[in-house]
Amino acid sequence: MTKLETEIIERIKKAMDNRGLTQSQLAAKINLKQYQISRMLAGKPFPSVDTLTAMARELDVSLYYLIGIQEVSYRELTPDGAAVADAYQSSDKVIQDIVKRVLDIK
Repeated sequence: MTKLETEIIERIKKAMDNRGLTQSQLAAKINLKQYQISRMLAGKPFPSVDTLTAMARELDVSLYYLIGIQEVSYRELTPDGAAVADAYQSSDKVIQDIVKRVLDIK
């Protein structure tokens, strides 16, 4: 497995743990068998984009989180943090630019 694939698998496992989902439960939610999830989490075979998308949806994380573009999943935020993130995401570009300047985000 590549380093990226290993990181994706670790994020899936972490999201499963955060949601309290077993392999069997996740498999049932995305119409797979438990052994298929077990093999995917071992990287044999690595999950397809369709499967990763279904997993992200059921784990309540973004696909960006699973593939490492987004560092923190919303599920890891406090309720206040999630509300702030949602407000930022839904605001227009001018407001987002102001927030970036205030927080000194590049």
